[in-house]
Amino acid sequence: MIVIKNKRIILLSLAFTMVINPAVSGQENESKPDYQGQSNLFSLGAGMVITQDPYKGIDTKVRGLPFFFYKTQRLTLYGPMLSYLLYKDKEWELDFDGKIRFEGYEEDDSRFLQGMDDRKWTMELGGSLSKTLPIGKITSNAAADILNEHKGFEFGLFYSCDFRNVMRISSLTLSPDIGFSYRSSRLNNYYYGVRASEAVAGRPEYDVGDSVGLKAGIRLNYMYSDRVSVMGIMSFEWLGDEIRRSPIVEEDYLETFILGIMYRF
Repeated sequence: MIVIKNKRIILLSLAFTMVINPAVSGQENESKPDYQGQSNLFSLGAGMVITQDPYKGIDTKVRGLPFFFYKTQRLTLYGPMLSYLLYKDKEWELDFDGKIRFEGYEEDDSRFLQGMDDRKWTMELGGSLSKTLPIGKITSNAAADILNEHKGFEFGLFYSCDFRNVMRISSLTLSPDIGFSYRSSRLNNYYYGVRASEAVAGRPEYDVGDSVGLKAGIRLNYMYSDRVSVMGIMSFEWLGDEIRRSPIVEEDYLETFILGIMYRF
């Protein structure tokens, strides 16, 4: 069943801005737009996002949402994320990153979550290091909670590349990516664990360990004009075994589909 929800729509609209803009879509969906050699850019747009949460009883969500992107020579803001360039040469790039993690739920989101404490979003800080390869690039990133919600961290390693002039269409770019993420036990336990005080029949207490998950995505970008672009994105995350065994988890993977249009000022 597909439903349209307005709950927390403003926060979630920011969350998906980072997926509309990237040249790479799999790094926790936190890659950067591909405007090589340009600075002081500002873009606005809108799109449709379809997402499937892993929790039991939560329907597929369809949202129409706004998007934005802003970039200077060193600072990039894209949705609920920021990146500040610390160092860059022909092969290496080092960035300081900040982001908001939008995992979690409210107990009234599903009958299977009734009696559970709400799991809240939080802010994380970290960094990323990228190495340009003959074809594509490889990126490692790390982020840790700074608001003491989950009190954990996540580390990722991803490969990405851009294929331009797809099907001999000069304005069409195809950008696949693949990688994995390591999530700490504190991070997993906060969002997917069941505390002793929350255990009921059919929902036993469950302590989640650390896990490794696979992520993959693909993005199509069509430059309709110098200022207008149309995008389509598919991204998938296969959850680690520790998460999949949780009594409140129903799906083995997360999926996101996005269609959007952006206007660059």
